[in-house]
Amino acid sequence: MDVLWLILALATAFFVAWNNGSNNAPNSIGTAVGAGVLSVRKALLIASIASFAGSMSLGIYVTHTVMRGIVNTVALQGILVVKGMIAVLVATGFWTLFSTFLKVPMSVHVCIIGGIIGFGLAVGSSFISWGTVIKILVAWAVVPVAAVIIAYGLHHVFHRSFRDPSVARISVIIASYITVATPTVLLLLKTATVSDIVTVSLASLGISSLATLIIYKYWEKRVSGGGDPVHEASRMLLIMAALAMAYSFGSNDVANSAGPLAAILYALGVDHTGLPVWLALIVAAIGLSTGIATWGEKIIGTIGEKITPLSPLTAYVAQMSATLTMLVVSRLGLPVSTSMAIVGGVMGVGVSKGIRNVNLRLIARIFGVWFIALPVTIFTGYALTLLFINYLP
Repeated sequence: MDVLWLILALATAFFVAWNNGSNNAPNSIGTAVGAGVLSVRKALLIASIASFAGSMSLGIYVTHTVMRGIVNTVALQGILVVKGMIAVLVATGFWTLFSTFLKVPMSVHVCIIGGIIGFGLAVGSSFISWGTVIKILVAWAVVPVAAVIIAYGLHHVFHRSFRDPSVARISVIIASYITVATPTVLLLLKTATVSDIVTVSLASLGISSLATLIIYKYWEKRVSGGGDPVHEASRMLLIMAALAMAYSFGSNDVANSAGPLAAILYALGVDHTGLPVWLALIVAAIGLSTGIATWGEKIIGTIGEKITPLSPLTAYVAQMSATLTMLVVSRLGLPVSTSMAIVGGVMGVGVSKGIRNVNLRLIARIFGVWFIALPVTIFTGYALTLLFINYLP
């Protein structure tokens, strides 16, 4: 019977990851496609690769939170964890699939956290870490607002600097350095000790400087070949931001599948040090990348075109503000969806051009689906957990 539960767990985890990738692919590439910088096919390929890299390098932090930070799975019987987490995955997978058909970029973390809360209520509310739940809810409220504010500020800064082609040179250097340095620092920094901070700072300085030099030389080559300095700068920076966002998407959203799957593997007796987590990360990372590549174009237009019109410059600003926000919360181990960040980033550039440039009706629809998702998945996770516990051997 354990083998059957294992097969079911792998299947449902992959199903959620595939849905997650297909639904949230626009979070990293929608702005680039909407601005006409990348074709859909190239954008999907880039996002798939970067997402896999983010999943395997930074995904472990949020995975631990989802695995046992919300419900204390260690204190429960193994079979309860198995049935409960599979119920969570089923509830999340179907609601995400439903939102994809609605062409709404779903915050899959809302579904997975809702399902886990429902699972916790089914086995006993005392097993739920309500303090962690509150932190996550606060993060959900803060992230889109932070992305709006950052995008609003960055748009004014870059809009002014990029008006003058002579200043575009400096903007390329600064923006390239920030885009490379942020994920590098968060990836390498493990502790807050002075020695670790110094080592990471020096390593990041070298890596970011080299990457910036390469990007700058390429920009110079494009300009000397007749390209417009501002357009070429915006185009290159947007592609970089899309890569960084796809990386941060993998680092955070992989936990939606990897967390429950890792908990199930531990419950089934796979107790080698760290092995369940890494096996779960691999399955979920492959699922995310596959979902992006096979069905990711389904709702690209929602992010890239329908919230507000995007140029290469405004698309970069929206993408970068969302990326910076997501990389920080990922490193803190907080399960926050990239959908929240990118919607906030796109809203921010829209507001900076005037509120009339924002499709408020679409924004209300997106947030409405997110708001409904939490109680729906709590109830579904609760009901399925009780059903599996009482009626499945």
